[in-house]
Amino acid sequence: MTDGQKLDLILSKMTDMQSDIGSLRADVTDLKTDVAGLKTDVAGLKTDVAGLKTDVAVLKADVSVLKTDMANVKEEIAGLKRMDDMIFDEVERVHEILNAHTADTLLHHPTYM
Repeated sequence: MTDGQKLDLILSKMTDMQSDIGSLRADVTDLKTDVAGLKTDVAGLKTDVAGLKTDVAVLKADVSVLKTDMANVKEEIAGLKRMDDMIFDEVERVHEILNAHTADTLLHHPTYM
């Protein structure tokens, strides 16, 4: 190979390399744009996650309040059941008194007649 041929080969390779460098620069520019877009998406996701964490904290507090309310309602229901039993017992006692009273014929017929 002559010196001229060698020089032509080197110049051809340099031209190819310059073309590759231009293509790589365009790829790097595209990648930078993609990275900037991803950074924006990540920032949005971080904001969303922070909002969700706040929502979860609020919901946990609400669940805690609801559990307390449920316990109170259960206690009230138990108290109402006890009152219901007491009222039923009292009604039964009144029925027994009334039955005893109606069975006692002496109370229904005055003795002074």
